[in-house]
Amino acid sequence: MFEQTLPIPSAAEDLVLEKLPPVLRIQSITRLPFDGKHVLSRATLFHERATLTVEWLSRHVDVRLTSGSVVSVRWQGRPVSTAGAVRIARLVLLERPDPALNLFETVPHAWLRDRSLVQRAARLWDALPRSFQHLFNAVFWNAGRFQRYVGGPSSLSGHHRDYGGNLRHSVEVAEHTLRLAACESLACPAVLILGALLHDAGKADEYRLVRRRFEISDRGRLVGHRNTVIEWIAAARAQHRVIVPEQHYLALIHALTSAKGAPAWLGLREPQSLDATLLSMADRLSGQSELMQRHAPVMPGFGRYHAQLGGRPFVVQPPS
Repeated sequence: MFEQTLPIPSAAEDLVLEKLPPVLRIQSITRLPFDGKHVLSRATLFHERATLTVEWLSRHVDVRLTSGSVVSVRWQGRPVSTAGAVRIARLVLLERPDPALNLFETVPHAWLRDRSLVQRAARLWDALPRSFQHLFNAVFWNAGRFQRYVGGPSSLSGHHRDYGGNLRHSVEVAEHTLRLAACESLACPAVLILGALLHDAGKADEYRLVRRRFEISDRGRLVGHRNTVIEWIAAARAQHRVIVPEQHYLALIHALTSAKGAPAWLGLREPQSLDATLLSMADRLSGQSELMQRHAPVMPGFGRYHAQLGGRPFVVQPPS
């Protein structure tokens, strides 16, 4: 999972190509006029296992290839290095989600510097069944949405409000639910993991970055993250033909939408599965724990007040 830069392949190093990931993400791309008929394109590609720079000539520019795009490389015979870049035939934009690709392995360092968090998220994705992996990838195949999910906050003034806070909260919730469910035969780990990764995913569009500060968007004010993620899931299944067993799909949607104690007229359902109950408990635990850690006193006793805690956190053992 640690990033490494593979040596630039030479004509005698065909085996290096076999070690390269088949799918990479564009970190940056530039285009320059080459002659009267061709354009020279140069792109830096990223995967957790390799980073390389490639260049190619073309008569026409594929404007769909932008920073963040997920692509595969078409090689041009035996690759050679030219001014620090590998000459290739072209890059191919992958328009449909690849269910075998762990998207967290394509998160550039510029998106999120906390690589241990990215690795934890990648391990959670690996633990999902293929149908849920496909669904997650279909929801986040849009590069801009995935970047906002990875880098955005979980709140503006509450828990996990920092850059990357939403992913940190989601990973914590998933890990908490798995620990809670370790001795529970009725719990479904797949539903718990995907439910945790998606339960606040809609916040990728609920908040927007304006002049280096996050603020609530129109969608956040009018729709909210709970409805947004359900919309994304429905669109992903329809557009990309993601096949999820019906019982697993219903269990996932129930875990994402049920709410304890909600008024009947809202149309929300009380948690009726252990997965929904555990997800709700872990969600609250992660949020409360982060707030208490942030407002805990230096010495045993009461810490600083926060409205969402309803008071000042009291601790016997201060954080080390």
